[in-house]
Amino acid sequence: MEQINDDICYTALLARDNRFDGRFYTAVKTTGIFCRPICPAITPKRQNVEFYPTAEAAMAHGYRPCLRCRPEAAPGSAAAAGVHATVRRAVRLIEEGALTEGSLEDLADRLGVGTRHLRRIFKDYTGVAPQEHARARRLLRARQLIVDSNLTMTEIADIAGFRSLRRFNDAMKEAYGHAPTAFRRGIRGENVALAQSEQTEDPFLLKRDDMILRLKPRQPFDRDFILGFFRDRAIPGLEAVGPDYYARGFLIADAPGLMICRFTNKGSIEICLRGEDRGSLLEIGGRVRRLFDLDADMVAITAVFASDPLLAPLVQKRPGLRVPGCWDRFELAMRAVLGQQVSVAAARTLAGRIVARYGQALPDALVAGTGITHLCPEPGTLQGHDLISIGLTRRRAQTLSDVIDLFAANDLNDQTGSEILAQMAKIKGIGPWTLNYFALRGLGDPDAFPAADLGILKGSQMGGGSATAKELEKHSVAWRPWRAYAAQYLWSALIPDRDGHDVITKEKDHENDH
Repeated sequence: MEQINDDICYTALLARDNRFDGRFYTAVKTTGIFCRPICPAITPKRQNVEFYPTAEAAMAHGYRPCLRCRPEAAPGSAAAAGVHATVRRAVRLIEEGALTEGSLEDLADRLGVGTRHLRRIFKDYTGVAPQEHARARRLLRARQLIVDSNLTMTEIADIAGFRSLRRFNDAMKEAYGHAPTAFRRGIRGENVALAQSEQTEDPFLLKRDDMILRLKPRQPFDRDFILGFFRDRAIPGLEAVGPDYYARGFLIADAPGLMICRFTNKGSIEICLRGEDRGSLLEIGGRVRRLFDLDADMVAITAVFASDPLLAPLVQKRPGLRVPGCWDRFELAMRAVLGQQVSVAAARTLAGRIVARYGQALPDALVAGTGITHLCPEPGTLQGHDLISIGLTRRRAQTLSDVIDLFAANDLNDQTGSEILAQMAKIKGIGPWTLNYFALRGLGDPDAFPAADLGILKGSQMGGGSATAKELEKHSVAWRPWRAYAAQYLWSALIPDRDGHDVITKEKDHENDH
């Protein structure tokens, strides 16, 4: 992401430009409070503010989070995750509790670097030391759960990484100036009342014991389109998609669970979790944000398309399209191979056979009535099996086996997108279409663009645009770095109305993927 200086930050602050939300935080010297650039409070004078790339950095310098704009709820900042591979992995391990249960020396050993080097590069890329980042993340996670979940304070203290409820209360008072209970908004009571009032046996409605986390997408957000996308591609036994919900099973720390994402009429998404693992709520929340691309700044993205005669009418019709993400990278890689040169329906059938035959069965008491029966199998589980028997050609089965071996032999979570794509590109049967599709959905690359996709080319032709992949690729240069969103708009041209149903019947690859 392009670095922004203090002058740009202050200009964005004056305009309350939501394109900068999550990219920097404004700390007010006279009040000791820091805010998001969209905060509705009176704009402070230039000489009274300083800017930080992350909320953690502002907190580490002694500033308290604003109670109005809630920095802990800001869209994910690229600066917070770092662009350095070691820093990126360190942030992930800290998020998983590396500094809650262990020391900085232990973390450095896991990363294969010295403690001093880790401290230096971490501060260079995030603005704070690792311990300061961990402390701030605990506080920000805790406040998010207090406001947006229905967990008890004891559960929140445990999930956020505090060793006791007393330490949790003391830390929150020091950071926010109030006891944790002062921030509770009543989500627990609201949803319990809703669950108790329901007399139906619908398994997708809220239940008394559901864990709940409420997420708010950046607006505009076209829920019908993205639900329609997932509905058309839902794998039997693995996923269930209705008019206002998306559901699937999950397994975290060997504990199976059921997730139901309900899209409310108020524009938010309520994640409802069922199962024994109550500590996974925030991790699931992060996955859901990526799955539905909730943090995309559509105002800034569509501004790039405003003067393009091909995309402008499509943007006007559906201003809030998002790039559908994935729940798991291996799952998407498998689906991409299964989708080569066949219809979406055929790809679903093939994937469903794999899930039913090799996936771990979920407890009946957890998923009764949902149609969800299994988890997606892990790559190690699929190694060595005859995949031709599910209905694949010998060549396609070999390609899928090679993909399975790649994911089984490598921890791809610690590799960059370019490294993953380079390894996938070596597999026979993986060509430009599959690589671009995986980059677009699996890696969240906002500039990925499968120009040879037949649906995209048809959408382009319908709008009077390029008819060949080469011509469209050339034209797409003007859409960078948001070509993944341009792809969604071209696909959306094939949808005759706003019911969200995708009428693309094939996701075919290019001849280089044969």
